[in-house]
Amino acid sequence: MVKTILAGLSFAGLLAVVASGQAASKAQPLPGLDATVTKVERAASASLRDCPPGSNTVNAVTRPGEQFALVTVAFKVSSSFKAAPMKRPTITDSVEKKYNTAATFVDVGSVPEYSCTFPFRVPEGTKLKALQLESASLDLSALDK
Repeated sequence: MVKTILAGLSFAGLLAVVASGQAASKAQPLPGLDATVTKVERAASASLRDCPPGSNTVNAVTRPGEQFALVTVAFKVSSSFKAAPMKRPTITDSVEKKYNTAATFVDVGSVPEYSCTFPFRVPEGTKLKALQLESASLDLSALDK
C-alpha cells in the first residue's frame, strides 16, 4: 500500500511538472498578443527574416564550433492588441547565459496570426532554457532535444 501511495505521489508530481512545462511555453508578451513556442531546431545556416515574415531575405552561416538554435513562435493578435515597438527576443541557456538574435519585429499587429523563426547563434550542444519576449519568459527545455 505504501508503494502504491508513493507511486501515486510520484505520478502526480510528474503530471504537475509536465503541466507547468506546457503552461510555460505559452505567454502573453504584450496585452492582446499571445505567443507559443512550437519548435526548436538546430542548423548550420539560418534566415534572418523579420517578424512577421516580410521581404528581408538575408541569410547567415555559422563558424566552426557554432550552430543556430532556431526557435519558432506562433503569434495570435487579438482585437485588444495595441501596436507598440517590441525588443528583439533573447534566449538563455541552462547556465543563464543570454544570446541575442539578429531578427527584428516589424509591424507586429499587421496580421491576426503568424509564425516566426528566430535564429540564435550558440556554441554547439548548448542546452536552451527560456525565450524572453518582452516581459514573458517561455520555457524551451522541453522542446530542445
